[in-house]
Amino acid sequence: MRRILRVVLGFALALLAVGGFLWIVGPRQVLDELTGVDPATYAAGFLAVVAAFYCWSEALRRLLASVGGDAAREVGGPRYRAAFMSGEFLKQVVPMGHSGGPVFVSYAVSKETDAPYEEALAAATVVEFVNIASSVALAGVGIGVVLLTSDGPITPLFVALLVGFAVAVVALGGAALLVNSRRALVERLVLRAAGIGRATVGRLSGRARAALAADRVAGTFGTYYAAFDRALADRAEVRRAAAFSLAGWALFLAPMYTSFRAIGEPVPYALVVFVVPVLSLVNVVPLPGGLGGFEVALAAVVVALVGLELPAATAGVFLYRLSNYWFVVLLGGLAAAWVSTRLADPPSPLAPTPEPDGSSTESATDGE
Repeated sequence: MRRILRVVLGFALALLAVGGFLWIVGPRQVLDELTGVDPATYAAGFLAVVAAFYCWSEALRRLLASVGGDAAREVGGPRYRAAFMSGEFLKQVVPMGHSGGPVFVSYAVSKETDAPYEEALAAATVVEFVNIASSVALAGVGIGVVLLTSDGPITPLFVALLVGFAVAVVALGGAALLVNSRRALVERLVLRAAGIGRATVGRLSGRARAALAADRVAGTFGTYYAAFDRALADRAEVRRAAAFSLAGWALFLAPMYTSFRAIGEPVPYALVVFVVPVLSLVNVVPLPGGLGGFEVALAAVVVALVGLELPAATAGVFLYRLSNYWFVVLLGGLAAAWVSTRLADPPSPLAPTPEPDGSSTESATDGE
């Protein structure tokens, strides 16, 4: 219930921020820009989003098959795709949900399939690293194309984006290096965090205390890294996952291009593949999907780098977020309703592994 209340509050604050931005820009001017939308061009962006999530779900399915047993190799079909989208739904609607994306996706997939949770989490973590690397690679290509084709001076805003991009890449690279090569340190940090959880939340919930028990956390940690190593060892599948991830990102960014073209204000695709990943990496607004802050930042960047009027830039960003964010929430919400994944369900990354009969080893403490 608390998670649901946080989500509702987050969306309320985000919608207030978006509404305030539209009020400042001028709703009538934005509406005037939207009246001439080309439906066919705009619809292409929605199809691209569906194809993007198919590519990303396929990347996870293939890696999961490589790290899991016979049960994981059988994962696939409509129910798996729906489970994947329900995890993406949680990722999109929970404040700061992108930081827990692999947890949400792996939980939903393991709940609706026979794939073990730790193996699904390991595969989802590898896919997350691959996705980030793919977005960085596309952004780097976009930077190169923009610099090569630009005939004007480099603006301070463009330099600021470059700096933000560089800082984000260094930070993410450091985190990946830490997770992969300093495992003893990571385990100590995880066990210390679990100890704090037992001393705080564990005093109020026997279920949480059992889930954060030191031996259980250590066992889950070892199982997770064993699956993580198996995923990385299968270089052929990692390369295939990278190919699907790159295709997914290229498709996922297409709605911004189609949205601006639909209102007759085309934006160079090279700029799209640079600006959107950079703003996504440096976005620190603790609201669902970065709502409010992302729209303002993207509209400002389009005005400064492309030279559009603010109402036209706002209209394009509005159409883009409708196809790129709200459409994903709709698809994910329908998928979550089908597979019965609830906002209150997802565990922490240290959730216990279900027993073979489907029960959890923590169930004995639920009544405490």
